[in-house]
Amino acid sequence: MSLQNPIRNSIAAAGLVATLALPNAVFAQADEAYTEGFYAFLDEEFETELARSPIGLTLQGRRDRNGEWDDFSDEAFFDQVEFDRAQLERLHAGWDYDRLTRPAQVSYLLFEELNQQTVDSAEFYRDGYAIISLFNFATSSIAIMVNAQQVTNVEDAEAYISRVAGLERVFGQMADTIRDRTEYGVIPPDWVYPQLIQGVGGLAALTASDEAAQQHPFYGDFAGKLEAAGIGGAEADRLQGDVAAAITGPLARGYATLLDVFDQVAPLSTTEDGVWRHPNGEAYYTYLVRQFSETDMTPAEVHDFGLAEVARIQGEMRALIAEMEFEGSLQDFFDYITTSDDFRFPDTDEGREEFLTLSRDAVARISAIAPNYFNLVPEAQLEVRPVEEWRASTNQGAFYTAPPRGSDQPGIFYANLANMDSWQRHTLEALVFHEAVPGHHFQQALATEVEDVPEFQKNAGSTAFAEGWGLYAERVAHEMGAYSSPTQEFGRLASELWRAVRLVVDTGMHYHQWDLEEAQAYMRENTPLFDNAIDEETRRYMTWPGQALAYKMGMTGILNLRARAQTELGDRFDIADFHDVALGNGNLTMGVLETLVDDYIENTGAQ
Repeated sequence: MSLQNPIRNSIAAAGLVATLALPNAVFAQADEAYTEGFYAFLDEEFETELARSPIGLTLQGRRDRNGEWDDFSDEAFFDQVEFDRAQLERLHAGWDYDRLTRPAQVSYLLFEELNQQTVDSAEFYRDGYAIISLFNFATSSIAIMVNAQQVTNVEDAEAYISRVAGLERVFGQMADTIRDRTEYGVIPPDWVYPQLIQGVGGLAALTASDEAAQQHPFYGDFAGKLEAAGIGGAEADRLQGDVAAAITGPLARGYATLLDVFDQVAPLSTTEDGVWRHPNGEAYYTYLVRQFSETDMTPAEVHDFGLAEVARIQGEMRALIAEMEFEGSLQDFFDYITTSDDFRFPDTDEGREEFLTLSRDAVARISAIAPNYFNLVPEAQLEVRPVEEWRASTNQGAFYTAPPRGSDQPGIFYANLANMDSWQRHTLEALVFHEAVPGHHFQQALATEVEDVPEFQKNAGSTAFAEGWGLYAERVAHEMGAYSSPTQEFGRLASELWRAVRLVVDTGMHYHQWDLEEAQAYMRENTPLFDNAIDEETRRYMTWPGQALAYKMGMTGILNLRARAQTELGDRFDIADFHDVALGNGNLTMGVLETLVDDYIENTGAQ
């Protein structure tokens, strides 16, 4: 399991694990003392792996190695693969699955699956893009420092400065990787590097002088943390001078290294085709489809499923607009909702504030009724914030960031409001329910608030489980009666349609060899998305192949499991208990969730 991107959430809470999901008959046959030893093994393995990742330690709220960054070299990746392979060997050689309690067996399966994923990924280590504009470390490193790096004393402040300076080494490693992938033939589309040059170039400009450095996000963040820690006077002046020197010195050189390699390889990016054109493209994409969908479906099968779901959801849309007494076709309604100013936010400060206010109102409204559908509600608070200016140019849409472990910080629902023309009013509530309550905030905060599960299980998970839950949350909000109007209900269907279209477009570009224009044309014909959103979305799928499949495939998996439980349990089915199973056992994969749901059905049916 790689900890370079662990789930960033933590709040200590009371025991909330959903033991109702586990059949009691298993417990009597298991060896409790043996299981305690197994949990100790898992915790030791987690701590050993965590110690290898300075970023992981920081995101866990720890101060160990908080002046360092992870190693991003290919050598470090293969070292991680061998570490995970050895973990698998220790698991299989040291522990008998049949002697464990059922909860421990679930942990065994999850630990095994996650480590095997890392081992399997080694075959394709050169096939992925080394850097993309959506999530690049030049900006995500700032987010880590601002949101998770703690400064409570001078030692922490010195570590902060060391970490700023250490980005020179990280960016150098990333430049090496870009050169290697370019030599291999994995080159991103021609619009990627200009976007990166713009974003990184803007940050580099803030390192050109001591005066400019005062505008860099690190400088202001560091000053605020010194003040909060009570560090002032000459000591604060010295430390502030040191961080400025780190910004204008090693950090500036790191940015320059990235910009230099961008300039070198950008002329080689002359196509907008999918990964099928890469040396190992077909096998790589087939692998990605399995990984992100967590099924055995082929790219062709996912494509066909997407087409069927698009038709089904559009049928529900037609029924809804008929109830709304709209006169015209579904395409007419698409045109109306994308061209009318009534469904847009003004691109002004007032428009931005209105977006934030409506989002906060939606959070408050659904939070008030959530206990009727969820036994488990996180203790962590939630805030709605705009994306900061320094990363607005390279961050799309909206996303959730969980609080670092060991802190009292809230979870944050971020929305990029730099260009309000990107936002549609009718999808706002679905977005809030997906990213915040009862979506990612419930899922990620509860994952670390539960007790009686191993630490690795609080930080594990998969994209299909995480994003599938987010999309499922939009559906549950409908069942809760949380949408405020038929227009917002249409927005929910539009959101699900968008994710179904992703199945068609992602496989279209990377398997059926569609070009960017074909993909965009399909989205324009079949969704009510704005043209600028379609442009952003298709470019994202082009450079992050397979990831967009996880949302709809994960939601489908969760709904199928819920339907199975409802069918088999009848009147004994309880939606809040089902949600306990999904949210009360840490961060899971879809396969492990299926195991837990099967146990829930067996245990509840036996009562």
